[in-house]
Amino acid sequence: MITETASRKAQAYYEQAEAMYVSLYGPNFHHGYWPLPDDGTTYEQALDNLTDQIIDRVGAGQGDRVLDLGCGIGGPAIRLARTTGAHVVGVSNVATQIEQATARARTENMAGQVEFEQADALELPFPDESFDAAIAIESLIHMDRAPALSEIARVLRPGGVLAAADFCLNAFVTPERRQVLDRYRALDSLSSFHRLDDFPPMLRDAGLEPVELLDASGHVERSVKMWWERTEADLENLTNHYGKQELSDFIGLFDDVITHGGPEYLIFTARKPRTPRPAPDHA
Repeated sequence: MITETASRKAQAYYEQAEAMYVSLYGPNFHHGYWPLPDDGTTYEQALDNLTDQIIDRVGAGQGDRVLDLGCGIGGPAIRLARTTGAHVVGVSNVATQIEQATARARTENMAGQVEFEQADALELPFPDESFDAAIAIESLIHMDRAPALSEIARVLRPGGVLAAADFCLNAFVTPERRQVLDRYRALDSLSSFHRLDDFPPMLRDAGLEPVELLDASGHVERSVKMWWERTEADLENLTNHYGKQELSDFIGLFDDVITHGGPEYLIFTARKPRTPRPAPDHA
C-alpha cells in the first residue's frame, strides 16, 4: 500500500509543478488524443478529445453522480458535467487545485452541478456506494493501484463504471528505455508501471470487472512533442519559476521519451458487478 510519505510526495509534486502543468495543458492536466496521426487536430482539440474518450466510456447521464478522482483544476469534470448533465464531484489532495477548480466552475456557471473537495484518494470521505460512475484521468499514475482501485470500487454503486487513463508497459523495454522510464518516474513522482496484462486481475481483485483495455499510445504520442514546443515557447517564464537546471531536466526527458519511448498509454473501463461474486470455496 502506498505510504503516507509517498502520498505527501505526490501532493508536493503537484504543488510544485502546477505552473508547468498549466503551461503545458491549460485546464486539462493530461495527454492529448489524436484520432489519426496527421488529421489536423490542434493540441487544444486533442486535449478535449482525451477527456471525451473518457466521457464516452463512462456512460454517465442526467442526474448521475460521478466522481472525478484527481480532478486537477477542473477542466474534465466541468466538461463531463456540461456534456452529460451529471453531477460531478472532483477530488484532489492539492488545496490550490481545489481553489482554482471551484473558481473555474463558478466562472463557467457550473457551480451548482460540479463541486470540488480536497481529499486523499486512498481514504475518500464518501459513504459506500455513493456514486453512479467514476473517472480517473492520469491520477492513478501517482498511486498504488490496488488500494486506489479498491477505494473506487467501494464508493461505486453496483453496476457503476470506472473509466480511466493510465500508464502501462506493453512493449519490450530496452535498457535505454528502462533508463528513460526510471527518470520519468523520478521527475514526475510516478508510482510503478504495471504490464498491461496485470490490469484485469488487479481490477478483479479490487472488486471491478474489466470491460475494455485499450493501448492508446499511438493516439497520444504527439503530446510529448507538444510539451517540448510549449516549454520552449514559455521558456523565460518557466525558467524564472523553476530555474534553468530543472527546466533542462524536463526538456531532456521529453527528448529521451521521443527518442527511446516512455510508458504505453492505457485507456480502460471497468464495472462494479451488480451482484457480489461468491466467496471462493476453500473446502
